[in-house]
Amino acid sequence: MKTFNLNSEENSKLVASDGLKYTLSYFSLHFAGTNARAILAYAGAAWTPLYVNWGVDKPNMPFEVLPLLTIIHPDGKELILAENNAIDIFLAKQFGLHGRNAWEEALINAFYSSSNSMFFQEIMNSFFWESCGKSDEEKSKYLDDFLNKTLASWGRIHEAHLVNNHSNGHYVGDRTTLADIRTTTMLDALEKIIGPDRVAIIINTNKTPNILKLRANIESNPTYKAWVSSDEYKKLSVNSTGFVKDHYPELLSS
Repeated sequence: MKTFNLNSEENSKLVASDGLKYTLSYFSLHFAGTNARAILAYAGAAWTPLYVNWGVDKPNMPFEVLPLLTIIHPDGKELILAENNAIDIFLAKQFGLHGRNAWEEALINAFYSSSNSMFFQEIMNSFFWESCGKSDEEKSKYLDDFLNKTLASWGRIHEAHLVNNHSNGHYVGDRTTLADIRTTTMLDALEKIIGPDRVAIIINTNKTPNILKLRANIESNPTYKAWVSSDEYKKLSVNSTGFVKDHYPELLSS
């Protein structure tokens, strides 16, 4: 098992250096790797996606989980960081996508946490995994409840917060932050699991115009747009859809 380099003073200088490169290790799927990849792409960072052989690589992970971020200094020194939230927040601060003061940071973390919980707790756990092994009828009920209760509630709440910020397409202030990116990647991942037509029943121009405006802001960023248009990203989409199709074929839109 790898452990972290705890030399705070030396490492703080290293991560503030110019010319850093990054790798993001995860499976050849979207899911839990999607947000860190999106931040790196949006920021135009020098980064490389790496795909693990889990049986071989698991013992080398600090917590034996993925994703894993590696920060590479021009002189060859490397630092590693694990855990989704820690990686996302670190990268957001690295690239000016976090708050400009303590209160902004707290608000951004709150909105980020809400969309992150929506993905990991509601989509992946409460909906996706808990329906495993259930009958088609039971899975259909899970889907209906998720759309009409869980997603509808999330959409209503987040739309209200965006309206409260002058309907400018951002959660906090007038610029893109970690929170904006997380909502975009959460919706993108959800579309890949249950299909865009089903998501659009709840997230649409009539019910949630400001959520769609936020998403459009992110998707118009040139380096992010290049990432989601790349063959690499498309391969991840094919793999992710294939994973869902193999395990939950009834979830995909026809």
